[in-house]
Amino acid sequence: MSRYRFSIDLGETFTDFVILDEAGRLSIKKIPTTLYDSVGNLVQEIGHFLAEKQIGVAEVEALVVGMSVHMQPAMAINCLRELESLLQAAGWRTPMKLVTGHGKVVTIDEAADDPESILSPRIGGLMTGRYFGEQLEQKNLIVLRIGGSSAFVSLQTDFSPRSPSSLDQSLDYQVKSFDIGGNSYLGIGENGNLELLPEHATPGPGPACFDRGGEYPTLTDADLVLGFLNKNYFLYGAIPLKLELAKNAIFKHLAEPLGISVEEAAMRASNEIEATIATRIRALTHSTPARLETYSLLAFGGAGPVHACEIARLLGITQVVVPVGAGVSSALGYLLVLAENDPDWAIPATLQRAGYYNPSNRSGDFHALKGYRSVYYEKDLTPCGCPIYDRAGIRADDTLSGPAIIEGPESTVVMREKSYARMDQFRNLRIYLR
Repeated sequence: MSRYRFSIDLGETFTDFVILDEAGRLSIKKIPTTLYDSVGNLVQEIGHFLAEKQIGVAEVEALVVGMSVHMQPAMAINCLRELESLLQAAGWRTPMKLVTGHGKVVTIDEAADDPESILSPRIGGLMTGRYFGEQLEQKNLIVLRIGGSSAFVSLQTDFSPRSPSSLDQSLDYQVKSFDIGGNSYLGIGENGNLELLPEHATPGPGPACFDRGGEYPTLTDADLVLGFLNKNYFLYGAIPLKLELAKNAIFKHLAEPLGISVEEAAMRASNEIEATIATRIRALTHSTPARLETYSLLAFGGAGPVHACEIARLLGITQVVVPVGAGVSSALGYLLVLAENDPDWAIPATLQRAGYYNPSNRSGDFHALKGYRSVYYEKDLTPCGCPIYDRAGIRADDTLSGPAIIEGPESTVVMREKSYARMDQFRNLRIYLR
């Protein structure tokens, strides 16, 4: 019988599932259901995921949960107790463990004594960054995750502490989080410039393009208008994106008041957020002796790989890496935390997608090419007929040139001109900016 470990990241916008077996095979899924919707629905989704992967409940020997949500502590504990109870009723016998912000693994009863410790743990992103940084053998690394409601930046250098006992020091001095994400509302400030608003479209209707009653434009709406996102492939197509709704929201709240086109408003929004994140990264790296040009940028989250190349260009960074499972980095990080707390189980040195198309025996043309889409890259707002690639169809050592968009089910990579990408032996996508 195979041994599996199951990790869940309960987020503001989406819930991420990761199952890892002993051979390093990852099974991944991102769903729109969260604790704000229904714990019962979440348990059903967990059951569907196991059935889809043909894994029995008895084969899962560990279940670890992290809560990337802003929720009242008492409510969080109550939801977790309900989740554990419903899982047990569904046949689970594996006790549920929770990840704390300090890298510990605790039971619900232990978490109830200090519920603040389990809310929005940044440790998942830090651990995932460390894992891939060591795999890539990068001495200076900036880890960037942009999710639905927040962004996470971690700085890793030769001087970064590596032992588990030094996690608090890393979290204090090398990690910053801020409220920028795909669901960040866009508006017009007092000075008449386009800016991010403090409110987010979560929990609630989400971006206008989700067609769930959202009225105000978000970064996700802007990305859709610019052609970065595939309206029929968002979360495997679970949420069809409505381009006209995104355009209407941007027109009403941004373009019309500013007297500009919808596309220009979307471009300004994208540029503003990229510049803001680049500024935050510069502030984090200010005290390090290494120059930014010596760093690589490791991109995670649903929106991180969309904007990573342009953020890197603003910083003078010439290599961006989008690793395996980039869209579910926190959930993967919780498995790494679990391994740190369990001397009998270690994370394999190489991870791969279970059941993923293996193009090693492919012959003929570059089969990863899916087609072309109009994409707005340049400030002159002239659309480009951009090639769209399926990440699963790219072989190790395949290369492709930008402009290009590389699509996976959990994240999308946007490459600009004067760049090229290579898939390395670990199936990490390495992008070089020229």
